[in-house]
Amino acid sequence: MRSVSDFPVEKPVLVTCGLPYANGRCHIGHLRTYVPADIFVRTLRKRGQRVVFVCGSDTHGTPIVMNAEELGVLPGELVGRYHAHFDRIFARMGVGFDYFGTTDAPSNHSRTLQIVDSLIEAGYVYPRDIELAYCPRCDRFLPDRYVEGVCPFCGVRARGDECDQGCGKHLELGEIRDPVCKICGSGAEYRTQEHFFFRLSRFKDFLLQYLPGLRGTSNARNYAIEWVNQELHDWCITRNMEWGVAFPGHDGLVVYVWVDAPIGYVSFTEEWAK
Repeated sequence: MRSVSDFPVEKPVLVTCGLPYANGRCHIGHLRTYVPADIFVRTLRKRGQRVVFVCGSDTHGTPIVMNAEELGVLPGELVGRYHAHFDRIFARMGVGFDYFGTTDAPSNHSRTLQIVDSLIEAGYVYPRDIELAYCPRCDRFLPDRYVEGVCPFCGVRARGDECDQGCGKHLELGEIRDPVCKICGSGAEYRTQEHFFFRLSRFKDFLLQYLPGLRGTSNARNYAIEWVNQELHDWCITRNMEWGVAFPGHDGLVVYVWVDAPIGYVSFTEEWAK
């Protein structure tokens, strides 16, 4: 890991932070992410280093949509409130981003679609029929946190995307057992639908060569290496939703939030550069 003594360097340095999720107010835990980053940026600048400090609100995903539905507002209104809240709080904390954007900005939509289109063209994204939880009463598919059931790994009650009360494993679409609709409480069933997958399995050898040399903590490196050493499955990158980056050519599907959110770092930097 680089230390401050390694700077300045000739090229500008890009500093980012984890994107705050626009589904709740700032709390004391946010201090540990954004204040240290701001201190690091200020220190580099005092040493004469050119620095670009970007961040933004993470604005898509089922938790936001479900919260908006409970409050009787549109998702865009909800994330707008929290984005403005983050702006105010970071200013009061003295955290000075050069650019603080939002992943729902048109620039991030277009950059995400450009990357997804290029992956499709290169053969890294492909369609596959999968079994998904479906609520006959609500007449809709149930992505991620719209469904709860039994974890297939440990048998504990779990959300559709994570066994947060048991083994902690991430759950893929269709893995939850005995699914129940979170909207109406009715039992759900499994139905087949076409979704799109990223060929993550093709990158196992690359990742095992890349990760050992990655700068960072040994715990983070070892965790990632252990995960990759296990069987690496292709990754579903679409969800049955209206809120999000629309997947090209398929009504009712959006790009998974864990795809468009990290692309935000690219689009935020591009917007700053304008």
